[in-house]
Amino acid sequence: MTAAEPDWLDLRRPVDDAARQESLQLLDDAVARLRDGTEPGTKSLLTIDIGAGTGNSSQWFDAVLRARLSDWEINWVLLDSDETSLDLAAAALPHARTVCAPIAALPALSTELLSASEFQGSKLLLTCSALLDVLTETDLTAVVRTLTDHDGLGLFLLSLVGGWTLEPAHPHDAAIDAAFTAHQHRDGRLGHHAPEHLMSLARRNGLTAVEGPSPWRLEAPADRTFLSRFLSERLDAAVDEDPALAEAAQAWWTQKQSQLDSGLRVRVDHRDVLIDAAESAGEQETPANPQPTRSGPQ
Repeated sequence: MTAAEPDWLDLRRPVDDAARQESLQLLDDAVARLRDGTEPGTKSLLTIDIGAGTGNSSQWFDAVLRARLSDWEINWVLLDSDETSLDLAAAALPHARTVCAPIAALPALSTELLSASEFQGSKLLLTCSALLDVLTETDLTAVVRTLTDHDGLGLFLLSLVGGWTLEPAHPHDAAIDAAFTAHQHRDGRLGHHAPEHLMSLARRNGLTAVEGPSPWRLEAPADRTFLSRFLSERLDAAVDEDPALAEAAQAWWTQKQSQLDSGLRVRVDHRDVLIDAAESAGEQETPANPQPTRSGPQ
C-alpha cells in the first residue's frame, strides 16, 4: 500500500467530511450495536484505524464516537505501514498509540492488544476511510479474521465503487474512467470491487454486513482547487494505465480546465460498509481461517 501525499489528504478532508454526513446513519447503527452487545458495566472500546495515514479520518471518527459514547472509555490505535504518515497522525491524535505494520499483521496485533490488562473486556471496532479499494485479498482476509476472532465491529467508509458523473459531459469521460478503474486493480488490488468483496467474504463466514452510500458531490467554482487536483491526478493514472489515451486526455483536460470556473459538477460514488461479527456469532459456526471469494477482475 503506497502512502498518499499529506497535502492531498488535507485537501480532501473537507470533501470527505461532507460525504461522511451521509455515513452517520451507518455509524449510529454501529453505536447501537456496541451498546446492545455489551455486558452491563463494560463500557470500554478499543478502536483500530487501519491505513490511518496522517490521522484525518481518525480525528473524525474520534469526534463522532465520543459525542455518542460519552460514557465510554475510547482507546485508539492507528495502524499504517508508513512511518512518516504515522508521525503526523500521532500529532493529530496525541492520545492514540501508533503501530507501523501491514494490515496482514492485524489479527495478531488485535489479539495482543485485547489480551493486555488495560484492554481486557473492551469491545473491538475497526475503522478506515477511503482505503478498501487499495487493499488485496490477503488484507481483507486479515480484516475478517480479526473481526471474527473478537466478535468485533468494522466500519469502513468512503470506498470507491466505480463510475463518475460529470456535467457537462465529454466524449472521453467513459474511456478515462475505464482506464482509471483498471489502474486501481494493479498489483493485486481489489479496486472498486473491494466493498462488495468484503461483504461477501464477511457473510460467507457468518458475519452481518450492511452498506450505505457516501458520494462526493463537487461543483466548480466552489470546489475549484480540489477538483483541479482530483481530476488531474485521476487523468494521470488513466494515461499511465493506457498511454494510447494521451492525446484524448489532453483534449479532455483542456475542456475541464475551462469549466473549473463555469459550473462543472462531478459526482463520485462511494460505499460505506458495516460488518458485525457479534450479531451472528452464536447462530452458526464460523470457520477459524476465512478464505476470500473472488469478485471481479483481480
